Amino acid sequence: MIRSSTWEKVALAVGFVISFSAALWLLSWPIEARPGTLPRFGFMSAVLCAFGSLVYCWVVSLAYVARKRHWSPRTCNKAGLSIIAVVAVLAFFAAPRARAFTVALAVYLSFITSYLCVRRVYPELSYEEVTTPEPPLSLFPK
Repeated sequence: MIRSSTWEKVALAVGFVISFSAALWLLSWPIEARPGTLPRFGFMSAVLCAFGSLVYCWVVSLAYVARKRHWSPRTCNKAGLSIIAVVAVLAFFAAPRARAFTVALAVYLSFITSYLCVRRVYPELSYEEVTTPEPPLSLFPK
């Protein structure tokens, strides 16, 4: 297991705080302040960039915890749902018209976070091996 230095942990925490505050700032703007097509396209690019860096910082911290605590691949797959709590805080402070977008984005980001966390902790497993159901219980082991 690769150990992270203290500076890497601090950089990860600073990156998380900066990306969270950028996403919060962008989502709190009123929608009427962006007329035209090109400014809206630039705004959506900025929102996706802020959420992308937020997801990256969240995945790296989840992968560190998963390696340290020896989580199974299925647990890593379910750990992606934890970003919904982070995005729920953003949705609470978002502009009223952006709340539906933020909720839909939270669901999408949970899938991305789950996939990236499994890829980072268990790079040798395919996604089909992680999501296969457990074998049924039997009285007589084989």
